[in-house]
Amino acid sequence: MSWRWVSLAAALAAIVIAYGAFVNDGATPTANHEMPEQPGYYLQDAVILRMREDGSPGIELIARRIEQRLSRPAGGEAITMESVRVNYFGKDDWQWALTADTGLVPPNSRIVQLEGDVELRPLAGNSNALLRTDELAIDTEENVAYSTRSPAHLRFGQHSMTVKTLRADLTSEKLRLETVNGRFDPQPPR
Repeated sequence: MSWRWVSLAAALAAIVIAYGAFVNDGATPTANHEMPEQPGYYLQDAVILRMREDGSPGIELIARRIEQRLSRPAGGEAITMESVRVNYFGKDDWQWALTADTGLVPPNSRIVQLEGDVELRPLAGNSNALLRTDELAIDTEENVAYSTRSPAHLRFGQHSMTVKTLRADLTSEKLRLETVNGRFDPQPPR
């Protein structure tokens, strides 16, 4: 009698297994062998120094993290930066510091897009000079900084203004402002 129960249980098990195989239609789970997107490279606490032709320092880039993402469809490489600081060293001993929360260089672009509490101030001299905005773009080939969608706030000593459009030629040190709204407080004569 025990062999009958064993053979009956085996037959029922075979029926259940066969029924399961027909119901699933061979839809067995497959493993995903695709790797998650990896950065092309990344740097932690990076310091990059760009020298001039005469060997003197020109630009120093400091960032908590720099990461390059490979853009598969476009084939380009976007570069993102966190906690960005750029020190500009002028030819006649002027130095400027530019800080921002984040930076982005789109694939195949010469434009650096800075966002989040962007601030430009001299490293020495007049500590009351300041430019502050939410977004700023820099054309690295033309050496020009310009505002994007956000107004810029400028302060120089007692003078302050808000501008809708800003364009600064970093080579010739010329500034072009459009749609200016500000306050000019002349100092009393001595």
